[in-house]
Amino acid sequence: MSATEDTALHSGSQFRFLQEEQARLKMRLQELKRELRNCPQDKVPLPLPEVPLVFRGQTQQGTEVPKSLVSNLQIYYPLPGGSALVNFDDPKVASRVLQQKEHKIELEEFRLRVQVEPLELPVVTTIQVSSRMSSQRVLVTGLPAGLKLSEEELLDKLELFFGKTRNGGGDVESRELLHGGVMLGFSKDEVAQNLCRIGQFTVPLGGQEFPLKVSPYMMGEIQKAEIRPKTMSQSVLVLNIPDVLDGPELHDILEIHFQKPTRGGGEVEALTVVPPGQRGLAVFTSESC
Repeated sequence: MSATEDTALHSGSQFRFLQEEQARLKMRLQELKRELRNCPQDKVPLPLPEVPLVFRGQTQQGTEVPKSLVSNLQIYYPLPGGSALVNFDDPKVASRVLQQKEHKIELEEFRLRVQVEPLELPVVTTIQVSSRMSSQRVLVTGLPAGLKLSEEELLDKLELFFGKTRNGGGDVESRELLHGGVMLGFSKDEVAQNLCRIGQFTVPLGGQEFPLKVSPYMMGEIQKAEIRPKTMSQSVLVLNIPDVLDGPELHDILEIHFQKPTRGGGEVEALTVVPPGQRGLAVFTSESC
């Protein structure tokens, strides 16, 4: 074979390779467009499933108490001085206790008068989320289950692999392990775009190689949250407790009173007292916690 023929064959194979690569990139581009169309771009209302909340006696003391603080699995309710929070095992008991607005607790030397009322918590029922595709972040999925790597080791290995230019990557600025994948943030937009165009990677992890997928990272932002009051069926708020007994003694007297069936009471699951002149936060958590 002559040199001219060899050069022609080499050029032909390069051309075919370029055609195949172009076709593959077009297919990947169409796949990304389909994924983008399936992702919500506008503001979308998301109804939240109702999570049963329960008070188990946990409180936080403090003088600066906000109206309410809502976190992922906890709701903090401010308790004023001279109050108590009683949580019953049976919601029917709480309902009976609330039928009598004022309770009289007979002691040896005096009578203690307190008021009771239902407790309402601010609960998020619906959130409105707007989403957009990040220009500098990607989502890495396909991580195998049972991988014998710590979170830090896994993130280090992914940063090392996708930080190399020969793998199509670049400088990694941020990283985060998510449910079902890992977010990687890069300093340059073109790096994230290039990785998404390639799409599929074989990455060494823990002595083995695994096929991982890189796709655009969608960022969500809460635009609006709807909060409604929710009555805690097992809880009763006790107010206007006078400053006549110390904390431990008052706790025992209240627990005894609200456990008496003759007072409409029953089994007390948790009880906390905030003495006059102090403030506290009652911590409500989901029943699964």
